[in-house]
Amino acid sequence: MNNSLKVLPENALTYDQYVRKVSDMVNKKATSGQNQSESLVNYTHLNFRRMARLNKTIIMDDELVRLVEAQGNKMVWVVITEAWCGDAAQNIPFIAQLAEQASNVEMRLVYRDENIDFMDMYLTNGSRSIPKFIAFDESTGNELFVWGPRPLPVQKMVMEYKDLLDHEKLPFDKFAEVIHSWYAKDKNETLKTELLHIFRSLD
Repeated sequence: MNNSLKVLPENALTYDQYVRKVSDMVNKKATSGQNQSESLVNYTHLNFRRMARLNKTIIMDDELVRLVEAQGNKMVWVVITEAWCGDAAQNIPFIAQLAEQASNVEMRLVYRDENIDFMDMYLTNGSRSIPKFIAFDESTGNELFVWGPRPLPVQKMVMEYKDLLDHEKLPFDKFAEVIHSWYAKDKNETLKTELLHIFRSLD
């Protein structure tokens, strides 16, 4: 198994640190990474609002918490992200709340573009898609599983969109609205189901 926990970047953040940094970016009209385009800055502002809402409204599944704690060994969860990533904003708050409620989990977040070598261990079909959620056994450093970059139904939508010819595609901002509408209706239920399946399979 991959033991990339041994090369976890030193600039890894707790979730609270990550949220504060994104808040600072919003106040400064900035985003993470070198690309400070107006569109990415705007996405960051939207994402901060999404995370703030989810942080207040997520209802955690007790069975999922029990399954995580049933693993016994302490785990380190690492999430690769960027402030402008909409899929990250929709999924990370749930993962973070699960990590907070499970007594055997420590969670850290790293920025993709500041940690390309680490990111490149977790490509999706050759691309640096985020977020990526990697769970490690703390005692051995071994990788337990990898999830991401998004729930399977959304990944299917994204891949189908990429396969369309340019003249057949919605403008990206309109396609993003479709994706976030899906998230709003789903309320992290698919993510919860996928994580339940993962943790059941680890038993």
